[in-house]
Amino acid sequence: MKNMSVKKWVAIGCGAVVLILVIAFAAVMMLRVDAVEAQEIALSAAGGGEIVGREVSSEGLWNEYTYVIENNGSWYEVEISGFGNVTELEQASSQAAFH
Repeated sequence: MKNMSVKKWVAIGCGAVVLILVIAFAAVMMLRVDAVEAQEIALSAAGGGEIVGREVSSEGLWNEYTYVIENNGSWYEVEISGFGNVTELEQASSQAAFH
């Protein structure tokens, strides 16, 4: 009888771990941004303008986005994390600075 109690606790513990992993995965999938959202965030960070270059890199379950934006003669390189945070914003007087 005592062994059944230990087995039950182990099963409950394993079930709880699986449930936590499923919830964490669902949260990551819901909180990540897509390319359209990342583009809007980048344009906002640069104060508007025209996107003249973009790069998407895959980092596990989400993507990271890099945009080169031209706005009134200034050039911006904006990096957006998979969760929509601006991780880097550089400004230059020409696009050549980003190559």
